[in-house]
This record gives sequence, structure tokens and C-alpha cells, in this order.
Amino acid sequence: MPEVGVAFPSDEPSAEVIASRLRAEGIAARIDRGLWGGGYQVPLPRGQLTVMVREQDAARAHDVLGTRPDEPREPGLMFWALIAFVVLVLIFSIFAVVMTAAR
Repeated sequence: MPEVGVAFPSDEPSAEVIASRLRAEGIAARIDRGLWGGGYQVPLPRGQLTVMVREQDAARAHDVLGTRPDEPREPGLMFWALIAFVVLVLIFSIFAVVMTAAR
């Protein structure tokens, strides 16, 4: 049975609370931990935890959680790290061009 993500918490306790709330309403929910597990508890970017429900229960789950299915997710740490990297590359490139032209 296909599943969809209905919540994208940033930490394990929040994910457990959300999944428990859905289960209390009779909605089967599980936490997809992405890279969590396997004995490694590596801090991951926001949104790596996903509360999953059956596709047919998604609308009701969103009602219980007070969210909208089309609600955009907040940009995570990886997004901001990529932006910072691009900005640094641009600054370095401009600096290199200026220094080369100054010779």
C-alpha cells in the first residue's frame, strides 16, 4: 500500500509525538528515519525524519495535524549550506578576476 509523508520533524521526540497523535486517532503511522539508525545517530539536516501514513489516510492525517498537504517545507540545513557554498565560490571567483586584472 503506497505511503506519503505528512510531517517532517527535525528531531526524534517530535516525530514520535506526531506519530503517536496520529495512531491515537486510528491512523497507522510510522517514522521513516532516512539515514538514522544502523547504530549511527548522526545529526542530519532538517526534514530527514518523515512521518509516513497510508495514502488513503493522508487527508485525515493532515486534518488531525492541522497542516495542508501542499504546505511548502522549510528549507533545510543542506539548502543553506549549498547557498553559502555558491556565494563563497562567487566571491572567490570575483577576487581571482580582480587580482589577475591588477597584475
